[in-house]
Amino acid sequence: MKTYNPIVIIFSSDIHFGSIYTDYTKIINLWKDIVNRNRLYLIVVGDFIDNFDLLSIKHLQAGINSQLITPQLQRDIFVQYIQTLADLNKIIACVLGNHEVYSKKYPYYSFLKNVPVSSNRMLLKINVGSESYKIALIHQSKFNSSINPAYSNLMELMNNYPDADVVVTSHTHNPMITIYPYPSEGLLKERILIKTGTLKKDPYQISNFNEPNTDHAIPAVVFSPLKRKLIPFLDYEDAIKFMISWG
Repeated sequence: MKTYNPIVIIFSSDIHFGSIYTDYTKIINLWKDIVNRNRLYLIVVGDFIDNFDLLSIKHLQAGINSQLITPQLQRDIFVQYIQTLADLNKIIACVLGNHEVYSKKYPYYSFLKNVPVSSNRMLLKINVGSESYKIALIHQSKFNSSINPAYSNLMELMNNYPDADVVVTSHTHNPMITIYPYPSEGLLKERILIKTGTLKKDPYQISNFNEPNTDHAIPAVVFSPLKRKLIPFLDYEDAIKFMISWG
């Protein structure tokens, strides 16, 4: 990205498009912001769609019955959403989550053009102005802790992506952001650890696990183009305000 100004990258996951419990107003507002604002980009980290397919017996009947539209239509809209943003140069990458791969034979890779696509995880290197950044994206990590939401990110950083500037995990629907000092070349280097939230407020999940924070479910990071500087926000709208104030 050739720029002298900071950019904002939004990390969105677990939208569960197609579910009756999803916040569709938030999806529309997100779309408008990305399309209409300069220097604003999206990375999808899995489970954009609900995609409970009747052909699979392992899915809960409640999940199947709570869908507003068919899984096929969900998949078609998902591809159209991502491809339209790609045509506008507004999306950086797309990671497929477990809900996308419920329909394993669906050819996302052949449908999505000019978009880096990977199943479950991806390591990106992006250039912003004169700076280079590495971003690790993991939808479903094997490292989890009900006590510390940052545990999966920290373990991914230590075990798999020690050079990553930003480590993003999702799947659990519990949003979290922390700045963690981790050594690199003998010096402590700030790493941004992000766990994305969800736009699906499922009463089953609320009663049995936790109440998802739908007001701050879409985090973002401001990337500086002139020196290594990363500024995280739990709410992407705050990142936009900060970028505007920066100039």
